Amino acid sequence: MDLKASTDKPGAGVLQQATLALAFDLDGPTGDAMLSGSIWNKPGYFGLGAYGPHRAVPRILDMLAAHGVKATFFTPAWVVEHWPGLCRRIVAEGHEIGNHGYKHEVFFRLSAEEQRSILNRSQNIFEDTVGVRATGFRAPSGDWHPQTASLLAECGFSYSSSLRNGDVPFRHDGHSLIEIPAKSLFDDYTAFAYHRAPNFPAGLDRVAAYTPVFESWGEEILAAVPEGLTVATIWHPKVIGTPGRALLLEKFIGELVENPGIRFETCDAIARHWSERNPA
Repeated sequence: MDLKASTDKPGAGVLQQATLALAFDLDGPTGDAMLSGSIWNKPGYFGLGAYGPHRAVPRILDMLAAHGVKATFFTPAWVVEHWPGLCRRIVAEGHEIGNHGYKHEVFFRLSAEEQRSILNRSQNIFEDTVGVRATGFRAPSGDWHPQTASLLAECGFSYSSSLRNGDVPFRHDGHSLIEIPAKSLFDDYTAFAYHRAPNFPAGLDRVAAYTPVFESWGEEILAAVPEGLTVATIWHPKVIGTPGRALLLEKFIGELVENPGIRFETCDAIARHWSERNPA
């Protein structure tokens, strides 16, 4: 598969482009075990999560800089508090930092007031620590309450990249919030994240061979070019940022950068450009 080759829409006479958002969920050690408190008795859980901000993200940032590509990092505010230097580097190098809750909470289990409290607390931490308030939000685990979209608009967010229901951005009914869908097939957990201790994700029993996964992602991205679709990834630094996977990721991005049919944008830029073309 040649990721460098352009793809023209038959009969159009002009080059079509797909928009690609390299979106990383920088969860660190947040999640269910932290929310329950059990993580503090399970060093394996903490170490597995901390690998992302401690080792993988610097590797990924160097890679992105080498190719001149900007990405979006959806980050729980607890991670911003505990790795402030890293998060400042993300912003200083021109990448976007997006809201991902405080400790990767499951929003569909929370009341509207609990959700609002988490969103506002996280935004304040972002502003105090890295000097920006996130314009976008990704629901931890992709699940949210029916009220979450309206709460995001109320709290000043311009977009979400939480749902898995489309190929192009759209505006939620009743308010200005834009959705940038992301497909589960671009979630690296489905291929690479199995760990025996802790046993997560439950039910999986092997890790996929690396190269075929990247080939599948490449095929989906190239297929998005003729229709001018938007692709947003769901990559986790602690999963995709190990040395072997990062090596293939660098090759993957490098080949896509050379394809004139692929336009790289942060999620914030995608939302802004889409809103300009589709005013409310």
